[in-house]
Amino acid sequence: MYIRVLLLVTAYGGVVAAASLFPRSPIWELSAFIGEVMFSPFKLLAACLLFIAGFLAYSSFVRDLISSCIPHYTKRPGKRAKRVFACAALGSFVPLLLTQGLIACFALFLALWYGIMDVGFMRKRWK
Repeated sequence: MYIRVLLLVTAYGGVVAAASLFPRSPIWELSAFIGEVMFSPFKLLAACLLFIAGFLAYSSFVRDLISSCIPHYTKRPGKRAKRVFACAALGSFVPLLLTQGLIACFALFLALWYGIMDVGFMRKRWK
């Protein structure tokens, strides 16, 4: 139970902290990008690492939600507590989407993609 709460805090806090640390300047210009990398490389590195930690933590909740909804096709059958925390994790995306729209959408896309790939569906053999 404690690990699930810690994962939820890591997921939400990682994406929020990454959104606040990403540079506000127009990063897609070459001169602005070089300036950001040269003058504050650790801020950009911390933002990237926190974003990765956030979406990986969210992807574990996606994996738990899928494995609890489709238990006979997965290698790990889910439990009710995992489903509750997965729904809480998806519910925590609402404030993220309202405050940090683009970054939250990107984190949600990556978490869904990685979480679905990580489920480990069992293949049924046709005989």
